[in-house]
Amino acid sequence: MKNRSFYSIPTPPFFSAFLSLKVKYVKKGGDGLLLFIALLFLPFSFAEAENAGGCLKVTETCEAYQSFRKQTNPGNVEIKEGERYQILERSRKSKAFRIHIKGIKKSARWVSGKCGEVLTSCDADTTTASSSDKKRGDNHNESDTGKGNSKKSFTQKLKSVFKRKKKAPEYLLALSWQAAFCETHSRKKECRTQTRNRYDASHWSLHGLWPQPRANAYCNVSNMDKGIDRNKRWHLLAPVKLSQKTAMELALVMPGASSNLQRHEWIKHGTCYGSSAEDYYSDAIKLTKAVNNSIVGKLFNRGVGKRVTLKQVRAHFDKAFGKGAGDKVDMRCDKKGRVSELWINLKGEILDDTKLSSLLENSLRAGSSCFKGIIDPANR
Repeated sequence: MKNRSFYSIPTPPFFSAFLSLKVKYVKKGGDGLLLFIALLFLPFSFAEAENAGGCLKVTETCEAYQSFRKQTNPGNVEIKEGERYQILERSRKSKAFRIHIKGIKKSARWVSGKCGEVLTSCDADTTTASSSDKKRGDNHNESDTGKGNSKKSFTQKLKSVFKRKKKAPEYLLALSWQAAFCETHSRKKECRTQTRNRYDASHWSLHGLWPQPRANAYCNVSNMDKGIDRNKRWHLLAPVKLSQKTAMELALVMPGASSNLQRHEWIKHGTCYGSSAEDYYSDAIKLTKAVNNSIVGKLFNRGVGKRVTLKQVRAHFDKAFGKGAGDKVDMRCDKKGRVSELWINLKGEILDDTKLSSLLENSLRAGSSCFKGIIDPANR
């Protein structure tokens, strides 16, 4: 963005005279009305965004967005408390700063103004002040109205304007009913070996854990790997690095790993999770087990070959994870009326001690086009 400051704008003669009158008017105690009118002549970009030097000292951990309006954050980049970043630009409309972050491909990111305080430079702890603050000098605590109300510093004003609650991350947990999947994918390795006694014949399988919105995919992934993935040549993707324990658990809850599904899910969705593959799959496995070990899992485990309704599924989610949890679940069926997947909306940070119930509590309600379906049994 070019530096379009006030002084770089060609000024018509009548406008120069107008500003000259304004300066005299201000010195005589004008109320600033003429200045407001004068600002209307300035380009739109000046009122909305301006180049700004200085440094942002982070006071709370925040996300760093590539697009502040769309809230896109490839790589789930965050700035941490105590860190300092050079300010490149300031948006008055969005009340945000564009900062330079070293070590990432596209180093210019937008952050909310409530994330920190503005310093004159990244080498000093002196906060910036407006020109009027500087002129006041030692009288900066005098009352605006004469009634004893002290004036706020520039930094305090900035914090009060930008104070907003951090947006919690959102996810979609996709679980698959493997027997229904294999009805239309019988040539897959995991389907050729499925039996009625195998775990996935009576339990939900992990399809994926998808950071939302859906466009949040392929974070910092090369075009070559994107092409390989989209062409479903998953065996050519790099192996996912997992501990032996996690790899064994994943093989149980994700039978598609036989066809390298775990490589596809990691490169498309896991790369936007903001953590390692080990953490990504450990969390996904934990959430899958929470469903299977609940009364929701029992409903399907004991109902193989029977019909189930959306109303029943949601009622069981309510009993297992709290009132309203069922409204966050989308039951999906194939063209033959077989229950094929559960898409579960989640919201919140997923930590080691995070419960599925807390992630369901504040998540978005889900719609559903399937109101009843058959719990398909394995063919062998």
